[in-house]
Amino acid sequence: MKKFLISVLLCTVTLLQADFRPEPFSVPLPKTDGKAVLLDNIDVPVGTTGIVLHAFDNSHKTIVAEAVVAGEKNGKREIIFRKFKRLRQAALPEYKLSPQKGDTLILNYLYNRVLPITPDAEHFKAFAQKYDTAFDIIHPDLFASQLYLDHEPKPGKESFREICYQQDTSLLYFAVQNQGYFVDCNTFSVLGKEPLTTAIDSKNAAKPFYSRIPEIKNRLGGIIGGESIGDYNLYYKKLLGIK
Repeated sequence: MKKFLISVLLCTVTLLQADFRPEPFSVPLPKTDGKAVLLDNIDVPVGTTGIVLHAFDNSHKTIVAEAVVAGEKNGKREIIFRKFKRLRQAALPEYKLSPQKGDTLILNYLYNRVLPITPDAEHFKAFAQKYDTAFDIIHPDLFASQLYLDHEPKPGKESFREICYQQDTSLLYFAVQNQGYFVDCNTFSVLGKEPLTTAIDSKNAAKPFYSRIPEIKNRLGGIIGGESIGDYNLYYKKLLGIK
């Protein structure tokens, strides 16, 4: 019995420390009211997002909704549907379709690309080396360049969502204090975490995060406050809602 308990404990620790490598998977929708659905055997974190795909025929398909894993209900995973905003274009018509039985639910959608937010080059390189083959890594310079042009030294959730839309990703990574957090860009839910080899010292952290872009200042050049996120760890812990 003792050996069995030790084996279970080691297995549990291994799973908790396992690398975060989500793969997209799809299931056909059962009967639904178009607003939500309950599914069995969907082992994904709350806050995971995806899409609902409707097929007109074998050659023509369209995305009809965004799907969000909202929680557990009656022992099943509850998936709620909401409007998919990424592909909206004024010049194109919008389909007035709701999710229905037979449509395809795809979760972990756009989790193949990730934008890492780190305090320095060392943490960024460590992340890139570890996950180079698992993800298409978006360099933070792209986000910092946009913030520089927008005079936005304090990126909030909407700024992160905007860059996610531009870069076709739904996944962010934040290195904060002594943990690395994988976060869904749409819900800002933490999907997974891992310990950092080196803890983060806010005093030496780049603001608002590591990049090779010049200092980002507000439109007044930082004359009237608002020119910095302040304490790196505290800022991102508050943004992610973690203690």
